Amino acid sequence: ESFFKGLESKYKVEMKLEPMRTEVAAVGPAKGPEGAPVTIVEFSDFECPFCARLIPTLDQVKAKYGDKVRLVFRQFPLGMHANAQKAAEASLCANDQGKFWEMHDSMFKNQQQLAVDALKAKATELGLNAEAFNTCLDSGKYASKVSEDMEAGTAAGVSGTPALFINGRFINGAVPLEQITEVIDDELQRKGV
Repeated sequence: ESFFKGLESKYKVEMKLEPMRTEVAAVGPAKGPEGAPVTIVEFSDFECPFCARLIPTLDQVKAKYGDKVRLVFRQFPLGMHANAQKAAEASLCANDQGKFWEMHDSMFKNQQQLAVDALKAKATELGLNAEAFNTCLDSGKYASKVSEDMEAGTAAGVSGTPALFINGRFINGAVPLEQITEVIDDELQRKGV
């Protein structure tokens, strides 16, 4: 997209091409209203350092755009991260008790503490019902849900994390805020918001 923007400014032309979009279901824990004009679907891994680096950027996006943006979190634990699968499941077990985002933030703040015992300790610290959380995590209740998210991500072209789809427009990696806001502003303009 930056290539086309460079051409537009250099030659004073206006590009009318519709950006490439990939349909990705916006299912999963979310912040923001369902009817928001912009939906960001994030595929992420709790053990990925680049995913942790993207969090402040996404927080800035939510602060700037408020209810114009809905952020949906989908699981994409990478095989190279030993604790990522169980961390993904733990976030969904926490979601059962209405504490997905609290668990999300806690895990990303301390990515070295993602072994099962540490996840159970985090749940207790967050005030979750420990027995219900531990049963959920130990049973693998959400292993298939995590697999479904990974399959959806892979089908959409995700091969690493973080990966964002902003109204279907793919952005790969922990990119600067400006790159994300440029796409959001364009999407809002296209929708007349």
